[in-house]
Amino acid sequence: MEFDFSNIRYYNDEDFLRCRPELAAEPTLVRILNYYQPGITPEQVKEFIYSFKTIEQFQLTFIIKLIEKIVADSTDSVTYSGTENIENGKKYLFLTNHRNIVMDVAMLNYVLYKSLPDFRSTAIAIGDNLLGIPWVKHLARINKSFLVERDLPAQDMFLSAKRLSYYIRQILTSGENSIWIAHREGRTKDGNDQTQAGLIKMLTMSGEGLFSENLSELHILPVAISYENDPCDVMKINELYTIQTGQKYVKGPMEDFNSMFAGMMGPKGRVHYHFGEELTKEKLLKINENIPVNQKVRNLCDYIDRFIYTNYRLFEKNYIATDLLNNSDSFAHLYSSDAKQNFVEMMEEKLSSVHFDKKIAQDIFLKMFANPVKNYYSIMDHKYSFKF
Repeated sequence: MEFDFSNIRYYNDEDFLRCRPELAAEPTLVRILNYYQPGITPEQVKEFIYSFKTIEQFQLTFIIKLIEKIVADSTDSVTYSGTENIENGKKYLFLTNHRNIVMDVAMLNYVLYKSLPDFRSTAIAIGDNLLGIPWVKHLARINKSFLVERDLPAQDMFLSAKRLSYYIRQILTSGENSIWIAHREGRTKDGNDQTQAGLIKMLTMSGEGLFSENLSELHILPVAISYENDPCDVMKINELYTIQTGQKYVKGPMEDFNSMFAGMMGPKGRVHYHFGEELTKEKLLKINENIPVNQKVRNLCDYIDRFIYTNYRLFEKNYIATDLLNNSDSFAHLYSSDAKQNFVEMMEEKLSSVHFDKKIAQDIFLKMFANPVKNYYSIMDHKYSFKF
């Protein structure tokens, strides 16, 4: 089947050269470059942008260095494990849980850059709803972002999903690039990471043959991302509270951009990436070929969820929040009294800006930290009970 990918594909070098004048004249990009290189003038920004002839030069000379600075300024550490499961030079579909719009994939590329001799940045699946500002859309597509179309009429959604599936498969099977994709549409806002069946179904739409053969061609490699802090927590509370109280949540015109900026620059504490093993044909066969497709999809979602739950790195704050919600001290041996006091003070400070029911807001806030604990122990140790 032939598809026209021109409206969703990421940019090539010719596109980059075409976009340079617009990027060089963008005031926000001038401010970004002032963060990266304080004191740079608009004329120097133009010279800087025009000094790059290819996307690879732009990424390796500027973008990865910018990510390194953001990591240094906004995290206490970024650690990783399981990189021995990545074969240098092989192309994978890195499938991760999703907490931060920009930094999930930015730090994935940072880790791969630190780990792999033959590093090449991943292609990135990103919702087109996040790219309403023209220069942001250009910058994203220069950085190998391809578009996942959102909010389409029902009759167009199927064809869009099929086109996206074929584009992803073409990138991977041609050896052009690895890809990052989140395991669900939109960020997990309540700390309860769950893989969407629709994503798995979309990935199968371009393949043929058995379920195991179809998906093994994509070299799916699950990754669990853990954040100690969420710089967008109060924004997420506002949305979750609105939905929880039966109201319709309507985003402001700049909300996605503000979330991206806060997620990049806000304090994230410690961050950890754990890379699993590739979902080979043999592993996928264990899901069982002799069951209906929908059940195979559900079983694979459960497998990915189990991987994320059991490899999510739990910090003191996760255990403190769990005990506060449970009104217990079940996990008190895993944190200090000072850490608990600091957490409570931090929570009260954050919730001071919330202008609705503080008890509901506090429960939402605590669950963001506590749900990963509940998910881990629901699989690994059933002796604990949870009241939430």
